[in-house]
Amino acid sequence: MSMRWAAVRQSVGHDRIRSGLVCGWLCLVCAGGMAAFAEEIVENSDHAGPKTTIRYAMWGGATEVLYAREICASFVKKHPDIRVSVGVYPWGQYWAKLQTQAASGLAPDVISLYAEAMGVWIARGALLPLDDFVTSSGLDLSQYHRAAIENCRWEGRLYSMPMEIPLRTVIYCIDRFEQSGIPREQWPRPDRAMTWEEFKSLAARLTLRKPDGSFLQYGMAGTNRWNRVMARMYGGDFTDRQVDPTRATVTGNAALERALTEIFQTQYGDRISLGAVPLSAGAFLNDSVIVLSGKFAMGMSGPWALPALKEAGLRFGLTPMPRGPRPSQLVGLNSVGIWSASKHPAAAWKFLEHTGSIEVQSIYGRRLKGVPALIAAKDSFIHNDYGIEGCEAYLFDLPIAAPDLTSSNSYLDSAILKWFSQTETALNAEYDRRLAALPRDKGRIVEAGRKAFVEGMNRFVEQTIAKRLPTLQEDLERSFTLAARPKPGRFVKVTLPMILATALLVFFVLYVRFVRSHRAPSPSIARRETNLAGYLFIAPWLIGLACFVIGPILAAVVLSFTDWNMIRPPEWIGARNFLDLPGDQRFAIGLRRTFLYAALVIPISLAGGLFTAGLLTCDIRGRDAFKAIFYFPSLFTGAAAAVLWVNMFNKEYGVVNRALSFLGIAAVNWLDEGHAFGTVVLMNVFWIGGAMIIYYAGMKQIPASLYEAADIDGAGPVRKFLFITIPMLSPVILFMVVMTTIGAFQVFTPALFFAESSSVIGQPGDALRFYSVNVFDEAFNNLRMGRACAYAVVLFVIIFAVTMVQVRLSRRFVHTENE
Repeated sequence: MSMRWAAVRQSVGHDRIRSGLVCGWLCLVCAGGMAAFAEEIVENSDHAGPKTTIRYAMWGGATEVLYAREICASFVKKHPDIRVSVGVYPWGQYWAKLQTQAASGLAPDVISLYAEAMGVWIARGALLPLDDFVTSSGLDLSQYHRAAIENCRWEGRLYSMPMEIPLRTVIYCIDRFEQSGIPREQWPRPDRAMTWEEFKSLAARLTLRKPDGSFLQYGMAGTNRWNRVMARMYGGDFTDRQVDPTRATVTGNAALERALTEIFQTQYGDRISLGAVPLSAGAFLNDSVIVLSGKFAMGMSGPWALPALKEAGLRFGLTPMPRGPRPSQLVGLNSVGIWSASKHPAAAWKFLEHTGSIEVQSIYGRRLKGVPALIAAKDSFIHNDYGIEGCEAYLFDLPIAAPDLTSSNSYLDSAILKWFSQTETALNAEYDRRLAALPRDKGRIVEAGRKAFVEGMNRFVEQTIAKRLPTLQEDLERSFTLAARPKPGRFVKVTLPMILATALLVFFVLYVRFVRSHRAPSPSIARRETNLAGYLFIAPWLIGLACFVIGPILAAVVLSFTDWNMIRPPEWIGARNFLDLPGDQRFAIGLRRTFLYAALVIPISLAGGLFTAGLLTCDIRGRDAFKAIFYFPSLFTGAAAAVLWVNMFNKEYGVVNRALSFLGIAAVNWLDEGHAFGTVVLMNVFWIGGAMIIYYAGMKQIPASLYEAADIDGAGPVRKFLFITIPMLSPVILFMVVMTTIGAFQVFTPALFFAESSSVIGQPGDALRFYSVNVFDEAFNNLRMGRACAYAVVLFVIIFAVTMVQVRLSRRFVHTENE
C-alpha cells in the first residue's frame, strides 16, 4: 500500500454566520488571514472512493512533525475512507492560530491540549463530550493510567483522550555523586522512592561550599515544579481539589504551612537546594541547563530531555520523587479532543481512538516523548530506542499521582505563582543580606557563624511563611470572586449603554458644528476637482485605514459590551466589563505601572536624545562615527533588545554584574521582582539613538544667523541652548514627547520576554504587569475577549486624553515660524 503526501493550500470559507455585525467583521478579517495557511494532507492513495477530511492541529517542532506524519499514516492505513489534514505549529503560534480559527468558525476537528488549559477551553464550550463515543465503541478507560483519565474529565464527563504524560521526576548526575565520594549502594534507585529525610541528608552531602560562603555545587535545584509537588507531602494543598476547585484551603492548613516551611528552609536556610528565584537569576530555566551546568547534583527532568542529555555525554540516573507522610506527584497531560462544532465528529473520534492505541502509545514510549498514557505501553518506555535505563522511575509515582491544578479560572494559578515569586524574593533578599553581614576571618566564614546563620534563616523562613500565607488565601479568594461574575441587570445591560451612546452622539454633533463654524470658506470648483484627484490617489491608504484600523477599533468598542470567548457567539452584557474594572486589582496595578513607566521613560528619551544630538552638532572629529554608534542600537527590534537586556543583566554571568564586581560591588539580581521594573526602564537608554537622530535633524534646520547674533550679544553655550535651540526645536520636542508617551502606554514586549512563558506574563510577581499585559492576559490566556476589549477601550481613552492635554499645554511652549 502506498501513501502519498501533498502540501495543499487550504481554502477557507464561513461555515456558519456569527451573530451580529461585529462578529461578521472579525470573521472576514480572520478568514482573510487564514487563506494563506498551508496544511499537509495525509491519505491512503489506494482507496479510490469518497473520503472524509478531518483537520488535526498540534504544537511542536520538527520532531513532532515526524510523529504527526507517522501517526496519521498509520491511521489512514486502517481507515482509508478518511484523510487527515495535519498542521504542526510552534507553541506560541499554535494557540494564537487556534484562537483565530475559533473566532472565524474554522477550528480543526481534532485539537491538541495540555491539562492546565483544558478547564478554560471546556468551560467555554470548545470541546465535545466523548462519553457517548466511549460507550458505543466499548473502549475500556481502565487500561489507561488513572491520573491521565482524571486530567481528561471535567464535571464528571470525558472531554479528551490521553496521549502522553509530561511527567518530571528526580534526575541525578553520576559524576557529582562519584566526586562527592558517596558509595554506589547509597545512590537513589529507580524502583524506590527516598523519604524526605533521606533526600535532605543526601542533598546536604552533595552540597559543596567555598570558605567564603559561596557554592561550588548545590545538592538540588528547587524549581517551581519541585515546590508545587513537595508542598503536598504532609497532606495540605492550596485548594479543595485539583480539578475545577471551588474554594481556597490555605487558612489554618497546618500541613501546607509545615511543608512549605521545610521546603524553603532547604533553599534559604542551609541552602542544600537552590530556590526558583536564584535559579532564574542564573538563567537555569530548563532541565538540560540545570543538570548540564555542573553546579547541581540533582534536579528534575522529563523523559523528552533525556536523549539530548545522553548525547551531551552526561551520565545520569533517575529516581522517584521523595516521599513525606503523603506520597506526592503532580502530572499534566497532553491530550486530543474534538472541536464542539466539528462537522465530522464520528471520523474525529476514530482518530482519537487511534492515538490511544498500543501502536501509537508505543511510539511515544520508545522515543521518550512522554510517559505513555496506556498502561500496556510501559515496556516500550522502559526499553526505549535510546537505551536509557531507569525510566521506570517515572512510572513509580503514577499510582499516587494527582492532576495538575486545572480550572476554568485562570486567575488561580497566577495567584499561586505570584505568591511563590514574592515569597522567595523576600527570602532570597534576606539570605543575601545576612550572608554579606556575616563576620569573616581572612575572608573565611567560621563554622559557628555559619551555624548561627542557618538557624536564624530557618526561623526567618518559618515566620515569613506564617505571615504570608494569609495573603495567599486573600489572593485566591479574590480570584474566585473575580471569576464569578453575576448576570447584569437591565440598568447595566441596556440603560447605561444607552446613556453612553447618547453622550457620545451629543459630543459628536457638537464637535461637527464646531468644526463647520471654524472651517475656511468653500473652495472653488477647480479646487474641489484638485481635492478629488488627491483623494483618489490616497484611496488605497484610506481603504486600508478603514479595514485594518478604524474597523477593528469599532469592533473592539462593540465587543467591550459583550462576553465573548472567541468560541461561542458574543453575549451582550452591557457595561458590565467596564463596571468590573475598578474592582480588579490587576487594572489598578497596570495603571500604576504604566503611568510610572511613562513618567520615567519620557524624560530619558527627551534628555538623552537632546543631549546626544547637541553633542553631535558640535564641530568635533569623528562625529559621523559617533552618530552611527548612538543610532545603531535603535535598529534592534523590541524582542531582540529584550533578549539582549535579559542576558546583560543576568545575575550569574551578565556583563553588568561582571563590571560591578571590578568595583567591589556584590552581584545584583536585576531580574527579580524588586529590580525588574527598573531594568526595563533602563532599556530605554538603548533606544535614545532614535530620538537623537530626529532632534539632530531638527537642530540642523535652525538658522545659523540666530546663533551668530547671540555670539555678538555675548551669549554662552548654555544660554544659546536654552533660549535659541529649545524654542526653535519645540515643535519637534512636542512630536517626540507625544510619540514617546503613546509608546510608553503601550509597552508590552519586555514583559513578555522577562516572563518564563506567555501564560505567566507580568512576572516576576506583578513587577511588569503593565496595562497592555492585562489586555493580552485577558484575551489570550483567559479567553475573555470582551473584557480585554474593555481594557483596550479604556487605554485608548487614556492615551487620547493625555495626548490632548499635551497638545493643549503645548500652545504655551511651542513656537512656530508664524508666531
